[in-house]
Amino acid sequence: MAEAPATFVWRDGALLERPLEPHRELVVADSFFVSPEGRARALETHHERFRAGIAELAGPSVEAVDAFWGAAIGRLRAYRGAALFPRMELAGFEGGGLELRLRVRIAPRRRESAVLSTHGGPDPRSVPRIKGPDLETLIALRAAAQENGADEVVLLKDGLVVDGSSSAVLWWRGETLAAPPGDLARVASVTARSIRLIASATGTRVVEERARPADLEGCEVWVVSALHGISVVDAWIDGPVVVVRPSRAATWQRRLDALARPL
Repeated sequence: MAEAPATFVWRDGALLERPLEPHRELVVADSFFVSPEGRARALETHHERFRAGIAELAGPSVEAVDAFWGAAIGRLRAYRGAALFPRMELAGFEGGGLELRLRVRIAPRRRESAVLSTHGGPDPRSVPRIKGPDLETLIALRAAAQENGADEVVLLKDGLVVDGSSSAVLWWRGETLAAPPGDLARVASVTARSIRLIASATGTRVVEERARPADLEGCEVWVVSALHGISVVDAWIDGPVVVVRPSRAATWQRRLDALARPL
């Protein structure tokens, strides 16, 4: 079995293991959780999001991206037995060069609950619909919040809940699942999309709401991501008082886990 962490770069149609080199900017990125059994959720949707981000920014050709992705997934199959959180990247370097690369990372500890705080400043994202350009800014924002006891930071646009620093935000009003509207710019969450598909399959009503944090008083709130799946919000620092219902999240997490397929 191969050992993580490791970094591979795409050169002349092949993945080559290399030391991680500093880059000028992270242009596009995509991460997903791989279980020790070598299973992942919605892998093709992650692939599509990565490809679309690169196409929008006029990066490598679709053919090159698809070849890289296929080779990267093949590499990941050698790591069975370890829980992974790999990241596919398109990175930019001084002088304008671009490089596709795979970072094989051991998955951090996964959580079932989360404490939120609200970002008090303007939206820090420069390219809110593409994962990558703002990733390092958002990681730093979350790290600062963690020093004050929060796990995730909620981002606002004109006072409305848009997204989390590394997750999507969903909430429940009774038996109705709610999400921010699609016209509020944010990265298309693969996990939130999977949850909405489960909702459709189970006959659960889903709505989109323009909500301020105070509007979520008394709601059950989830933050969802590829790494953690569903995290129930059990506190919101200087925010609304939320309802905690772990049993519902546990049921939906089992449904989400059932979507995982072998790499």
